[in-house]
Amino acid sequence: MDTKQGILSSVLWTIGASGLPRVVAKRKAGQGGILAFHRVYRSRPHEFGSQSLSTTPENFRRIIQTLVDRRYDFLTMSALADRLLAPEPVQEKFVCLTFDDGYADNYTEAHRICQEFGVPMTVYLVSGFVRRSYPMWPPGLENVLAANRVVEFTWKGRKARFGAHTMAQKRRAYWAITSFLAVAQPREIRRVCAELGRRYGVDFMALTDRNTLTLAMIREMRESGAVEFGAHTVRHLYLSRLTDALARREIVQSKRDCEALVGAEVRHFAYPYGDAGSFGSRELDMCSKVGFRTAVTTDSNTIFASDQNRLLALPRLTYNGRYQSTPLLDLLLSGTLPALRRVLRGRSTSAAVTNALPLAGSGAASDFRGMPPG
Repeated sequence: MDTKQGILSSVLWTIGASGLPRVVAKRKAGQGGILAFHRVYRSRPHEFGSQSLSTTPENFRRIIQTLVDRRYDFLTMSALADRLLAPEPVQEKFVCLTFDDGYADNYTEAHRICQEFGVPMTVYLVSGFVRRSYPMWPPGLENVLAANRVVEFTWKGRKARFGAHTMAQKRRAYWAITSFLAVAQPREIRRVCAELGRRYGVDFMALTDRNTLTLAMIREMRESGAVEFGAHTVRHLYLSRLTDALARREIVQSKRDCEALVGAEVRHFAYPYGDAGSFGSRELDMCSKVGFRTAVTTDSNTIFASDQNRLLALPRLTYNGRYQSTPLLDLLLSGTLPALRRVLRGRSTSAAVTNALPLAGSGAASDFRGMPPG
């Protein structure tokens, strides 16, 4: 655990023990929340991206047990849309368990645990990953940095060079390179993956195959009746940086691809990265026209009755694996962390503080430390 993580963990424990969440929940908990996960997996020290995206199987089981004991209703996204649009409000609190990207451990771990408790889950598939036609690049980047003391590649005609001698340097390099790739065009991402693969002997596509759901897993999950699938684009690109034609293809084609993979209509969508800069009215209109019933963001908030008016831009509560040993679940579902983040964002000095709270924030993009030159 690094120093910043240790400090933030202490802050979360202090807030949790203060009684503040019980007070805040009276106004900010709403009807419930959409919990956003990625992996149910025990990450290793060099898997820098996976550390924040992963919840251990033991902790995930504990989360479900806690919610069951508190008598939460577990809803799919279809059931949530029905509830929000119902003429009469439902008093019971609810949660939706959502998983982004389509990691294989959504089947081997998350689905198995959800089946034990008889609760549903919603999985948003990146069709290019599942079809093995586009590299899921974070695992490959983690492996490159783990095995090398210096990492170099060409970026926009210039050599980019990152020292990676220590674990701290590797972590900084990972997030710096991620800030480049997250907003890059698909050809550039593919080119960088190919260059890194050749230079450092890492097979990005083999790692994609190892880490991603298979067709058989998807079909078994659907046939269980407990898993609903949604689309998460074709290549997990930052939609707002794309041309109209390319953004439309990412949304429309992902729906078609996922329907072919699942063998059923797909009515739900998750915006890649999901922060306020990653999508806008253009993407909302595209989702509406293609027939999505709901779309989720990583805007951190609980769900209120008024959210029936923004079914294509619903907020979620991102569960950050770096803080799973803290009272994170209570701080999210009570609305405490989302409210704190909004307060900090509204202050003139909020930028540094807000960026120090990725657990309450807007997904992977909240961890970026800068943007590439040019």
